[in-house]
Amino acid sequence: GDTDHYAAAVPAASEAGLCVFTGKMDFRPNIDAMVWFVGTVWPMVRRRRPDARLLIVGRDPVARVAALAGGGVELTGAVDDVREYLARAAVVVAPLRVGGGTRLKVLEAMAMERAVAATRLAVEGLGLTPGVEALLADTPDELAGHVLDLLADPARRAELARRARER
Repeated sequence: GDTDHYAAAVPAASEAGLCVFTGKMDFRPNIDAMVWFVGTVWPMVRRRRPDARLLIVGRDPVARVAALAGGGVELTGAVDDVREYLARAAVVVAPLRVGGGTRLKVLEAMAMERAVAATRLAVEGLGLTPGVEALLADTPDELAGHVLDLLADPARRAELARRARER
C-alpha cells in the first residue's frame, strides 16, 4: 500500500538539526507559509540552534521564496522524489496559515515516520491529537519552541513519529 511506498524510503537516521518543508513553491498557501515561517519563526530557532537547517523542497519557487535562501535556509527546486528529503528530516514543518491545499504533506511525513511541527490549519480534518501525533502551534514563539524541542530530543521525536505512523 501507500504507507509501504513511503516506509521503504526511510533510512535509519535523520540529519541532526534538519527541518524540511515540502510543497509546490508557486502555490500561494505554501509561499505564505514559508515567508511567514522564515521571517518570524526561523530566527528564533537559529538563535538557539545555529546549526539548524531548513530545506524548502518543491518546484517553481517564486522570487519571494527564492529570496529566503541563506541563514541556514536552502531551496531544492524540483526534485525527483520528495521522500528522500523527508527521510533526512529531523522535523517536518507545516506552518500553513491559509487554506486551499490538501493535507497530503502532513500525511506523507506521518507515513514516513517523521516528527511534525505544524499550525492547526495544516492538520485540519486529520483528527490528530496535539502533542501525541504532532506538535501544533499558531504563534511564532510556540512553533519555534516545538521545533527546538523536537530538534533537541530524539526520543520525543521518535515517539511522536511512531504514533503518527500508526495513525
